[in-house]
Amino acid sequence: MRSNITFILVFLFITQIGFGQTGSIFGTIKDKANKPQSGVHLLLAETSLGTTSDANGNYSLENIPVGNYTLMVTKVGFGEQRLPVSVKANEKTRVDISLQEATYNLDEIAVYGQRKKIVSATRTNLELLDIPMAVQVIDKQTIQQQQIINLREVFRNISGIQNTAAWGNGSRRLAVSSRGFLLTDANYRRNGLLIMNEGNHFSDHIEEVQVLKGPASVLYGDVSPGGVINFVTKKPQLTDFTNLRLTMGSWGLVRPSLDFNKKLDTDGKMAMRLNATYEKANSYRDRVTNEYIMLNPSFLYRPNNKVNWTVEGIFRQDKSVEDPGIFVPSVTLEEARSIPYNRFYGNPAARNEFTETSLVSTLELKPLANLQIRLTNQYQSVPRLNRGIWQNWVHSVGDTVALSSFGINSNDPANHPSLQALDVTLVNNNQDIVLNEPIIEFGNSATFNALNSYANLLELNYSFKTGSINHSVFVGFDYTYSTDRITYERFPNSIGSFNNPDPSIMNNILELNATPSAYKDVLTRTGLNIQEQLMLFNDKLHFLLGVRFNWFKRDRDYDNESERPDDYLNVTDNPVIPRLGMVFKIQPNISVYASYAESFEVNGRHRYKPTEFLDPTLGRQFEAGVKANLLNEKLGITLAAFSLRKENQPSFILATLADERGVSYDPAEVSIDGHILYISNAQRSQGVELDFNGKITDELNVSGNYTYLQTSLLDDVIFKKGNELENAPNHSLGLWANYKFSRILKGLSLGYGVFYQAQYFGDKDNSEGQTHFANTKMSLMVGYQYKKLLLRFNIENLTDERTYFNSFGYFWLPQPPRRTLFSIHYNF
Repeated sequence: MRSNITFILVFLFITQIGFGQTGSIFGTIKDKANKPQSGVHLLLAETSLGTTSDANGNYSLENIPVGNYTLMVTKVGFGEQRLPVSVKANEKTRVDISLQEATYNLDEIAVYGQRKKIVSATRTNLELLDIPMAVQVIDKQTIQQQQIINLREVFRNISGIQNTAAWGNGSRRLAVSSRGFLLTDANYRRNGLLIMNEGNHFSDHIEEVQVLKGPASVLYGDVSPGGVINFVTKKPQLTDFTNLRLTMGSWGLVRPSLDFNKKLDTDGKMAMRLNATYEKANSYRDRVTNEYIMLNPSFLYRPNNKVNWTVEGIFRQDKSVEDPGIFVPSVTLEEARSIPYNRFYGNPAARNEFTETSLVSTLELKPLANLQIRLTNQYQSVPRLNRGIWQNWVHSVGDTVALSSFGINSNDPANHPSLQALDVTLVNNNQDIVLNEPIIEFGNSATFNALNSYANLLELNYSFKTGSINHSVFVGFDYTYSTDRITYERFPNSIGSFNNPDPSIMNNILELNATPSAYKDVLTRTGLNIQEQLMLFNDKLHFLLGVRFNWFKRDRDYDNESERPDDYLNVTDNPVIPRLGMVFKIQPNISVYASYAESFEVNGRHRYKPTEFLDPTLGRQFEAGVKANLLNEKLGITLAAFSLRKENQPSFILATLADERGVSYDPAEVSIDGHILYISNAQRSQGVELDFNGKITDELNVSGNYTYLQTSLLDDVIFKKGNELENAPNHSLGLWANYKFSRILKGLSLGYGVFYQAQYFGDKDNSEGQTHFANTKMSLMVGYQYKKLLLRFNIENLTDERTYFNSFGYFWLPQPPRRTLFSIHYNF
């Protein structure tokens, strides 16, 4: 191993190119009113050089190798410019720039491919080209062209990401796997800070979605090793605009939205922005509805180019009917497909309700040209009520079932609405019923969580030079304190017809009347990150060294401390997480990289047993890849190969399966829906990922991804060694293209996408009955813009593919069939 590393390093040193002659570019940027423009982004294509104009509109780029370049100029509210420029040896070339206001903002995109800097996710000021890990960004242009409303739909545009089964068919939270492993709630971030993964996540206030692949514990602490998903919210801009939009679609969807931005002073130091949305819709599933409200006000204060302060509030309220999916006793997809796609086995009274109230302050300071400091503080309150309903079993014709198990009063059973509507016969002195039709039995409960969180993040980025070596140093400190007080109530089971379900006969309404718990579960996350990237030989060779020190504490805060059990003590984990990386730039716009990273994943805020916490899950990954910006900086490409190992992974299986495999367990640990928890000792995921995106011409935008993924069980007490993980297709592919006519048919735009998944297993047994078929889904978009008016019409799942997710064995969740969306945008 050491000899291989030595060979690589020697090769990289030999291939270095000596220093060449250089020149510089400078100038002033103004608008059409001849007013200097600050905050304009300038990027010299074919290089990694870039800068931002100061308060007087001045900029400069130094130490540029002699040659011909394209200078890319961008600022929100103004049209993008690409200017040819020639750099001569030891000369200063002046290029003054006049900005032209953009006609509209809806499809604006500033920087393509690997030139982006996403500080809130990567925590550094380096371009993606210089970061030794796979990072993908889905910008607002793609979100708007595809009319992505629920952010679950965005992940089809990223390699290695797979939507999976979420309890309630997605109405409770996001459920996403990355590189074959399910992400936990700690893997979801907003503007770099931990959020509570609750309810539907909609796109109206989101600027872009950033995904860091592989272990990111060195930056974020206790996260699953598959990756981290970061949602970046829209921020105030120093220009005035108003966007009104009305979207209508299949199943009665109606959602008006507003994006209002206002500059608050003539000096361009203050601005505010308000994003607001209301949604009401039915579903392709009978009796399933949702209602959603979102308000996102934000305020910006930028007194000079050294201080930037943003305050943001987020209010989200989501009410959705719980959809437990289809209960299939045989656990097979074939039986699930035999049941009508729209049939609802549930109760419209089982509504999931949650409200998020968040306040975020981000203060960015730049006291020196090479020093940036960012302080972010966040408060979140998320009261959540889940009215759960699930199918326990389907009883067959001829079965005898006790009335008491359904909470039916045996003194007067004939008058109960459930029995009046079902074909059953009372027997045994009205104590039991004999079934003359298949009957489905439901379990019912309600849980209220009072969730609160305080998060603080201090980041420092400092760049300097020692001799011929450039240094980029990041130091970060984060502290998060979160609490959860639970109120839980279990209701008597209910029954209904399997062939003709009628929710009106449900014999309870799931109203929570229980007493809240006498304690709050408490999680305290504290971390210190230190990272340095060394850049040698005119920034051609980079070495990255990073480490994170963690303090993770799980505890309970009792209202009366005397009630704390003697054996219930807190526990603290203190892992130290390393990260190593290397980048070699073959050309200024092409780099190869290799990295090693580890992960640490805490399993649960609660104790597994009265005196026992689950041990953490550990991960480690080797990754290598190539990044490039091609076609004169118009197309960005990432190709990555990885091998990721995960150890000590808790999973749920049916207790009946454990019995079949001869695995012992404590009967008291069987859940109300018949599952037990077991530990899979070791699992592995390895594969190759390709992503690309760019603006090929002024009219054509393209993006695409391909994934080859091979997962396997390495050591497992239940399932066969070598079996693949569930919900992990070996091959997946996504392509999207949008063409905007600029001459003939000016104003018209067309978009088309195709998204393919190979067949994959729904369980770790790799059983034929739970094998998901390969599927190809297509999307079509037609848009037309006339001055300030924009119309869009989208068809999703054009060929009406019927697909399912599998959840907890017996449950199959039908996914959306073909649907249409039509939106009207007007810009002031």
